[in-house]
Amino acid sequence: VQRTIAKQIQMVRQVGKGRYGEVWMGKWRGEKVAVKVFFTTEEASWFRETEIYQTVLMRHENILGFIAADIKGTGSWTQLYLITDYHENGSLYDFLKCTTLDNRALLKLAYSAACGLCHLHTEIYGTQGKPAIAHRDLKSKNILIKKNGTCCIADLGLAVKFN
Repeated sequence: VQRTIAKQIQMVRQVGKGRYGEVWMGKWRGEKVAVKVFFTTEEASWFRETEIYQTVLMRHENILGFIAADIKGTGSWTQLYLITDYHENGSLYDFLKCTTLDNRALLKLAYSAACGLCHLHTEIYGTQGKPAIAHRDLKSKNILIKKNGTCCIADLGLAVKFN
């Protein structure tokens, strides 16, 4: 867990809210980032999601890009941050409600989501291996649309590793 990044992020606007907390679009080093701010009651979810993202060989073009996790607080309050890549197109759920796509674009979305899920589920053997991971909450609201028209899987708060 990186412990200095929260102080460097400028929160711009809230872009979502869920059972775990809120998602903000922020600025860090001149770039847009997504900042998932967990309620303190959801510390276990924050810890699990952070741990999953930090798994060796977890990086994949169809898994949401992890930047850092941090804890920001004073004596009276604590905020748990998960900082990731920001995708302006939002979730697959919202994207499909307002966008008409041709068959090629639909196949691109479906294929990229399947590739991300395949990477999660695949165990990679070796000294720098990766366990198989089950998402356990895969739905269109937890799949984000990238600028290039592909998907990335997000919200790993309920995910589990198979060792």
